[in-house]
Amino acid sequence: MTTLTTVEILAYAFASAFFLGNLFSPHPAAAKAGRVALALGVLAQIVDIGARCLAAQNPVSSTPEAVAFVGFLVASGYLLATLRYHLTAAGAFAVPAALILLLLGRGVPAEPDAPRMGALGRTHVFLATLGVAVFALAAVLAVLYLVQERRLKRKQFGRAFDLSTDEAPLALLDRLALRCVSVGFPIFTVALVTGAVWIGRLGGVSSAEAHRPEYFFAMAAWLAFGVLLVARLGAGWQGRRAAWLTLGGFGGTLLVLIAYILRYAA
Repeated sequence: MTTLTTVEILAYAFASAFFLGNLFSPHPAAAKAGRVALALGVLAQIVDIGARCLAAQNPVSSTPEAVAFVGFLVASGYLLATLRYHLTAAGAFAVPAALILLLLGRGVPAEPDAPRMGALGRTHVFLATLGVAVFALAAVLAVLYLVQERRLKRKQFGRAFDLSTDEAPLALLDRLALRCVSVGFPIFTVALVTGAVWIGRLGGVSSAEAHRPEYFFAMAAWLAFGVLLVARLGAGWQGRRAAWLTLGGFGGTLLVLIAYILRYAA
């Protein structure tokens, strides 16, 4: 494990502790410390990614690198979102997720017999990675929506969630989750198309590569998010139903990552 990786893990771990602590006992100093630690972790990972690219280990060179890159995108995406929205409570979900993805990406060795990727394969992996990261942010917002709704129904008011906006917090969370899904769905769609073409070049549907379970999980996730968009934009779905469907779709993408990691770790 490199020094940069150690710094990233420690920074994300401290940020996770601060955000989780702030969730249960809100304090401005804890939230600020969490953002500072997260910013240090993101900066260290940017430098780490650059160094790995120079060593021919770019974010799309292998699945472990892609998993770590998803963690980076989740962490940096959340950090950028906090520049506009006061989503401190979301850090208690987003930052630990980024930490877990980083640990998995750095702890699992690359598959020795992975198919050689050309430009098409790299494009597929990059778009799939980006789509999963955007869906992960949507899932974080969905979880926070459900938690906040439950608290409001039980009249458990507190400062664990605070937004400096005239819009109701739940409505804002719902709107932001829809934006994430709206952005992630076309990206993930193109990723699936490029992946299908790539598999075709590797031997078509009759090849062993085409029957890996993660591809079926990816299709299931794509269908779930497609249904979600149709339901939201066409039937006016929102709130709790949309949040649960968002989590269901993200569950499919999570199964894709788990399938890859289990096979590479075996």
